Amino acid sequence: MELRDTFSDRNNIDRLINIFQKAILDSEERIQDIEQDEQKGIQKFSLANEVVISNIRSSIFRYQKEIMIATYTAGYSLEKFKSEYIKYIKNMKLSWHSNSGYEQMVRALSIGILLEIDEETFDELVDLVKKDDPEDYLIDYLIQSRHPDWKIRINYNFPRPYGFTRKIIEEENAEQALKLLKEYVTKKWYPGHRDTGWYDLHKENIDNYYGYWSFESGALCKLKGLDYKELEGIPYFPYDLVAEGAKD
Repeated sequence: MELRDTFSDRNNIDRLINIFQKAILDSEERIQDIEQDEQKGIQKFSLANEVVISNIRSSIFRYQKEIMIATYTAGYSLEKFKSEYIKYIKNMKLSWHSNSGYEQMVRALSIGILLEIDEETFDELVDLVKKDDPEDYLIDYLIQSRHPDWKIRINYNFPRPYGFTRKIIEEENAEQALKLLKEYVTKKWYPGHRDTGWYDLHKENIDNYYGYWSFESGALCKLKGLDYKELEGIPYFPYDLVAEGAKD
């Protein structure tokens, strides 16, 4: 296995994965204990038991997201990555609520497209989108790739950096679309996440770094049929995911 980025090393990322896996196991045990308390009418927290459980499930979802991304960063097989993605979707369903996270949904849909995930799993994501109805151009476009009748709306929930993707999507010339995609990955995507908790994590706390990946860039490359080989080696672009799908 070869690392898919150069910011960290295998030992550090494997250590992180182990920490997150243990955190999930501990959290699931806590949920079981609280559920037993609930059955007995025991309330140990200032918040209702169901609220505490919901908060713990949100933490599990976050841990699983980090395991999934770290698995890709560390260079594990795409089958292993897919298995972590399935767990990610399972936990996403359990913890999702209104405004749970635009970035989370874009990531989930994009990876589903790249992995050519089964229709049932993909539609579980679509059902979550229907609940929130975010009215977002990029999310609508990603869904329409599997549901041709899905209506695309013009609005972007987060114009920076995602608004730039409309240029890529609507560009009919493949060479020009590839140039725009390269510009998005290299100049727009990472700076556009300056206000997120993971921005510059590799500089501020490398021990907690698990990877930076613009999965929607890979999905756009795949859906537009662009020459992914021109993007090999570019940071943030999930090259292996796109290349593997192109073999089929």
